[in-house]
Amino acid sequence: EPISGRKVSSYCIDLPVGQNRRKTFAIPRDCAGVLQLIDEGSFYRSSVLDRRIWQKVESDCRYHGFLNRHPMEEMEDHVTSYDFMNARLDDLPIDQRCAHDQTPEGLAACNPAATDAFGLLHHLPLGLPQGEPASSHEGSDCQLRNGVFRGRLHIDAQGIHCDAEPNTPSLRLISVDFADVNGDQVLDAVLRFIPLGPGAVRLPMTLPVTRFSDSGPFTVPDLDPPAPPQLR
Repeated sequence: EPISGRKVSSYCIDLPVGQNRRKTFAIPRDCAGVLQLIDEGSFYRSSVLDRRIWQKVESDCRYHGFLNRHPMEEMEDHVTSYDFMNARLDDLPIDQRCAHDQTPEGLAACNPAATDAFGLLHHLPLGLPQGEPASSHEGSDCQLRNGVFRGRLHIDAQGIHCDAEPNTPSLRLISVDFADVNGDQVLDAVLRFIPLGPGAVRLPMTLPVTRFSDSGPFTVPDLDPPAPPQLR
């Protein structure tokens, strides 16, 4: 919920729709109207606070639409048994060859089932100063604890590494939802992260994952068009 930060399934919000004009929207019921105003450029954001509230409402509406693209019927489920709040980061389908600062050759080789199409790598606390050696921590040691990763991540040709820094929270998993995002009747988990720390972009980042057996690897679901819009 905007302002309070409480996790709720619905809320009402008063948004500016013009100079000296405001309108109350019920989210998610009125999401179609909210997104129409945004897509038409008809919304009104005169202050920093108004812009942030509009961004939050847009994020919530697009996320709700993403979760409800297909009906939940006779689902094959291999994801609800996994503890995502304490996930090992190398269990997640993050292919280091898909990192945004890699060469075109590296991007061409990245795993199509584990890409950075959702922009997650752009905001993760990645990297070290040039010339500094990579961390010795293996990917299996890079783990969320009660939904929070504390430290810094490094992605290189050998995979994901981390520096554990107990006093440096840098990534929070704020929600795990389950939906069939591509209509294949295999249940998907939709993870919503927020980066933490100075200068972090505080808009939620979405990473959908799926798998086809209880012990199989996680991959990014093949999404049928249209793909979910990227938040502005």
